[in-house]
Amino acid sequence: MATLSLSSAVDDRLTFPPFPMAPPGVTIIPFKDFKERGIQMFPENDDIERDGLGIPTIELNKRHDTDQCKTETKKKKKAELLPIQKTLSAPGARKEWWDIWMETEDSKLKMTGPYDPHTSPLDRLYEAAADFRKTRTWPQGPTGIATSWDQFRLFIGLLSNTPVWTRTDKPQLEDEPESSDDEAEFAKEQTIEAQTSRSGSKRPPPPRVRARPPYALYGMEPIPVSNDQEVKTLLNNENVRREEQMIEFLNDPELKMRIFLSSYMRKQGLIWTDKNLINIPRLVEFFVRFLIRNRVFPEPDFDRELRRSLAVIELAEKELILTSKIAKQIPDDFSKACFECFGRKSEGYKQIDPITEADKPWPSKMETVETSSIKDESSECAEPDVKRPKLDDETTHAKTAVDKFEDELKAANVEVIKVDDSALMKESEQLQIIRDNINPDIEAVPTWAKSEGWGLNSDDPDPWAIPIVDWDPIVKPSLLPFLGPTALPITHTSGIVECSVRRVKSYSESPPPATLPKSALTKEEDPDAVEIELERHFAKVVLSPWAGWDDYSDEMPHMAKPRILETSSGPIHGVVGADGQVKPTAGAAATPAENPRPHDPFNDDITLLVEPALLPLLSPGVGLGGTWVQLARIQDLGSDKRKKKSKVTTRYWYIDELVLTLPSYHT
Repeated sequence: MATLSLSSAVDDRLTFPPFPMAPPGVTIIPFKDFKERGIQMFPENDDIERDGLGIPTIELNKRHDTDQCKTETKKKKKAELLPIQKTLSAPGARKEWWDIWMETEDSKLKMTGPYDPHTSPLDRLYEAAADFRKTRTWPQGPTGIATSWDQFRLFIGLLSNTPVWTRTDKPQLEDEPESSDDEAEFAKEQTIEAQTSRSGSKRPPPPRVRARPPYALYGMEPIPVSNDQEVKTLLNNENVRREEQMIEFLNDPELKMRIFLSSYMRKQGLIWTDKNLINIPRLVEFFVRFLIRNRVFPEPDFDRELRRSLAVIELAEKELILTSKIAKQIPDDFSKACFECFGRKSEGYKQIDPITEADKPWPSKMETVETSSIKDESSECAEPDVKRPKLDDETTHAKTAVDKFEDELKAANVEVIKVDDSALMKESEQLQIIRDNINPDIEAVPTWAKSEGWGLNSDDPDPWAIPIVDWDPIVKPSLLPFLGPTALPITHTSGIVECSVRRVKSYSESPPPATLPKSALTKEEDPDAVEIELERHFAKVVLSPWAGWDDYSDEMPHMAKPRILETSSGPIHGVVGADGQVKPTAGAAATPAENPRPHDPFNDDITLLVEPALLPLLSPGVGLGGTWVQLARIQDLGSDKRKKKSKVTTRYWYIDELVLTLPSYHT
């Protein structure tokens, strides 16, 4: 049996050096001069994947899990849409876009990189955003996902807002009308079509729609520039601003997420559609998890801050849609019944009193007569007006001509009918006048004079009549469905009226009836018994003051601090100014045993009474901005000493108007 020796095995192997010579006509590129060309992102006309030099790629004999087509070919797009089409075609199994993304999010197909940690973090962020867009199938149709993604990229600096300028060193064509965006796009399409017809090549795909710039840039005047260097300076400044935004995002992604998912969305009008409130938090969560999973930023500081931002995003997924639901349900029917009973207290709507004779800016009839008589008397001493006689002569001549025409008609036995007189005539008199003025040889009377309308008989319906619509009667909100015949309007009235932004501190359902105390039977209406009934039927929501809620955005300065409206009644801890702002007085702290205790809008909580059905819409920390009205006891506000002194208890409030809903993380 032959054996393989070590020397023979070594001889059979290729050992280097010496290195073999290259074949004739072949040049071997040193590794230091090698440049990676990559794979073309978009295919050519043959729809084949090619590398950067245009050479078609080939498949390996042994397939790996990471082997996939890098070029956006039609075959690849069909393969990606196939699972979505199967999901949508299944009866009753339609999935949302985030469910479809979640099914393949953790697969190796969504793994990108590796990202070189030695490169700039800004370059890695930009590259990762491009990979995030390419590694998933974006939902089709008017979902707004692509628009939301562009708005997020504008916010963190991945997209730039190109400045608008005007050249002062070039003559401006004033007479030539400005072409609209549609005309410019049409001209561009015509140019491409003409080039395609000459070259015979396939028409390129239409360009992607540009992202809408922030509303703060609308209406800004173009910046005047006089040379190319100033244009470059504008563009460089925009690039610097964009890079600063990216740096701010990487340094504190939690803060930037709080701003984007609250005040930025409000300023850009993204909160007025429920689908945005649902889609945008989920979209940015996918992006942040994409950065963490692919270790785009392996640095501990970056990774820790990105993971902290996820807590804000998850909170936004819960609370943003709640802000819309709360705004649609508040004020509830109980609050509407209260301001129907006690009147509107907010500043939104005010009833205008009818104008009296003293308030009229024009004189009354008596004043006109007296003024005219005074003018006639003074005209005797005044100088004669040159133009007045001419106008009087024209009026006199006109009246004389009309009178002469009427005399001629009367001489021909024609009675003149004036418009004002015909409105007062009876139908029989009108018919008699018609018979007297027509030809006596013709005895026919016009059809419109016989019938009740134009060509209508008495039995025919009038097509011109206004149709009678059976409208449902307007049902005003009332306390009767909630409390029955209650003494609330007798024992209570509207007290302190506060306009402010508060946040939900806690809420609780109405207690079991057995736990509530029973009120003693008295001949007079007892406010304690009324409040027990309120506690029996309604849930309680405790709102605490929210100081500094508008420090970052400054979008509603009139609600930045609490205000006491002029419709308020009751003691306030501090001095109320003319604008409703409360200035605390030093050394005048309210005594806890004092009743009614002065209200401190900066520190005191208020307890709202709401219907129990509203509690599932609330969440601790959610902000509510509006007008809050206190249900004050009449004996607390009156000066009748015969009334017994009420106990120091919690005074309840109701909602007169809600104008603002905010998530708990609003910044």
